[in-house]
Amino acid sequence: MKTRKFIFPVLAAMIAVGAAFATSEKATGKSKPVLATFNVDSEDATSYHVTSVQDPDCGNGNDVTCKISSTATPDANNRILKTQATATDWRSAD
Repeated sequence: MKTRKFIFPVLAAMIAVGAAFATSEKATGKSKPVLATFNVDSEDATSYHVTSVQDPDCGNGNDVTCKISSTATPDANNRILKTQATATDWRSAD
């Protein structure tokens, strides 16, 4: 009888801890990346330099990229790699 008095509380505690871990894992799982739109100030061979200022001529041409969509965030120099972005709008060359 002493064994049953010991095993059942331990088993119940293990089930409760397991359920708590399972619940917390679902709540803290990785979130899906968000597709964001960025204004492009300039570009080089490998990256776009993004800015918060929208070019007033964006959408009036097809020479230079002026807007991109990406799930990546800009680095410390406000650049996003071209491999991580999709050009969505263009302007005429200056």
